[in-house]
This record gives sequence, C-alpha cells and structure tokens, in this order.
Amino acid sequence: MAKQYLCFLLFFLLTSFSTTYAQNQELENEQIDTTETKRYSFVPLPLVYFTPETRWGFGLGAFLSFRFKDQTQVVPPSQMQIGFAYTLEKQLLAYLPFQLFIKDGKVKLYGELGYYKYVYRYFGNGSKSLESDEEIYKVDYPRVRLNALYRVHPKVFTGVRYFMDDYKIQEIETDGLLATQDVLGNKGGLISALGVVANYDSRDDVFYPIRGSLVELSFLANSKSLGSEFEFQKIFLDASRYFNFGKNNILALNIYSETTLGDAPFNQLSLLGGTKRMRGFLEGRFRDDHYLTFQSEYRFPIFWKIKGAIFGSFASIGSQEDGFQKAFFAYGLGIRIGISKIEKINLRLDYGFGKNTSGFYLTFGEAF
Repeated sequence: MAKQYLCFLLFFLLTSFSTTYAQNQELENEQIDTTETKRYSFVPLPLVYFTPETRWGFGLGAFLSFRFKDQTQVVPPSQMQIGFAYTLEKQLLAYLPFQLFIKDGKVKLYGELGYYKYVYRYFGNGSKSLESDEEIYKVDYPRVRLNALYRVHPKVFTGVRYFMDDYKIQEIETDGLLATQDVLGNKGGLISALGVVANYDSRDDVFYPIRGSLVELSFLANSKSLGSEFEFQKIFLDASRYFNFGKNNILALNIYSETTLGDAPFNQLSLLGGTKRMRGFLEGRFRDDHYLTFQSEYRFPIFWKIKGAIFGSFASIGSQEDGFQKAFFAYGLGIRIGISKIEKINLRLDYGFGKNTSGFYLTFGEAF
C-alpha cells in the first residue's frame, strides 16, 4: 500500500507543478485586489434532497461565507454551514461543517460538529457479501471532526486531526447478521482517534474549481487512551486534479483510498458507494479493511446557470489477509444548477449505474 500512495502522490504533484509556471504567468497579468471587500455573504437554503440511502429528505440550511476583520481577498474566505433535515427513512440530521482561515490565512481550522439519528443497511463484510443478506439497523451518534493545520508553504498545510463518533445502536434485526454472527461493533461503541494530516491545495475555488489540485494524506490512531473502545489505525489519501479546457469545460479526476490496520468495528470499515464515490451503489453495499477508487468527471456548460456532467469510476475493496479481490465499476450522468453565483454553489442531480444497481442523487455541491 505504501508504494501505491507514493505513486498516487507523485502523479498528482507532478501534474500540479507542471502547470504552475503557466498559472503564475497568468497571475502576473492579473491585478490582485488586496483591499478589504465585503466581509460576508449569507445564503439561506431550503433543503430538499434525495439519495438511495435516505430517500427524500427535507429541512432547512444556511451557508455563511466571511472574512475576519482586516483580512483581504488574498486570504481565502472562511465558511460555515448549518443544516437540519428529516428523511422519509425516519432519519434526523443536524450538522455544522466549517472551514476557518485565521492569522492572515496561515492557520486553517476545519471539520464538522453533528448529531445523527440514522438508519443504515448492512450486507456483511467483504466483496462477496450477498444482496439477499441485507438488513436494516438504527443508530444514534454525535460526531466531532476537528482539524488544525498550519501553513508551511504557500499551498501546503500540516497539522493534527481528531475524530470522534459515539455510536449507539438502537435496533437490529433479530435474525440478521449483526445479531446472529460475531460482528465486531454490533453493540455500538465509542471511537476516538488522534492523528496527523497534510494537504496541498492549489485550487482556484473551493466549491467549483476549474483548475488546480487538492491532495490530502492523513493518519489516525484509535486508542483506548483516548477513550476509544477499539484499537485500530487508518490511513487516508484523497487526491483531486482539475483541468480547464476553456469555456467552462472541466475534467476532474480523483483518487481516494483507505487502509485499515488493526481490528476496526464494522461501521468503521471502508464503505463502497454513496453520494460522492461510486455513485450508483448504495453506501456500504460492500465494506472491508481497504478501499481504493478512481473517478473522473467531465463538466460542461449547457445554458444559463445549468451545467452537465458525465462521470465514471472503478473501485476495489480488500481485507488485511487477502488484499484486493474484486473490481467494481460505475458510471452516470448529471445536471448542475447554480444557486449562488458568488460562492459557486450548485444543486447537483446525478443518476449513477453499476452492475445490477443504480441510484438517483439530488444534493448540494460537487462530488469532489
């Protein structure tokens, strides 16, 4: 796995730096406005969305973008979102993701605070899990995601990361796998992890980039000394690259991987599928220790505030004992509708297809 990480990082960093000179030449011809500008924008949003995991969801949300006093346009804007939603699967979501730039942008704080009353599907572990074994389980948990990074290079941040989920399983099926088999974590439990993270970010925009790269590598250790009920470690790699072919024609590429070391509970294994990766598969249709996926998306203008997208992806999961065993493929089409010109936030409608599966997604923001 270490060789794979090095290859992925080398590919993305080389493609990123190969265009640095050209981008710098463009910037030399632009006049950067370092004066203070409007310090905030506030966008309230009625939440209406659909995913295969939640079905229809309804709620209220708001997006706040701002700069602290005396910060100029050179410093990226800080953002906070707040949302409350209820779904037809009787799920309750309350969440507050945020990203703050302080001390002239030298310090970046980001993460999420949330509470979820959720209904999940479980099919078993591994790439050979059967659709006929599908079961429903209900869980409540608070969530804490905190990252504190310091800028060590104009585009490079490093720092620490803390994750916490207090997973309380409220209901499982009496004849399902979670009740009848020895599945680690089938009674819930607290996970508490501390680690390190580094990222390289040369994107021109946070919400709808048309050029640049974002590469993030992190390591997390769950330890009983931190209050965790489980002892395991995870390594994450998330690398995206954006190419602009003019007139808002964009090719976006993404590589994502997770590596699990130690004994992780079933709910902390790597999950294939969902709204962001391998669209078309239910999130968690397959799960295992390791996960590797590559996806590409071509985004293009149609008219007015409407854009189109064509995407495709493949992924594989594997165990610590057997490694990667099977590949999965997905593809689909999408529509983007601009809802905030200033912050470039889009309403995203996607329809994804996989082998013997498909899914419709209506949500906000890009998949990557």
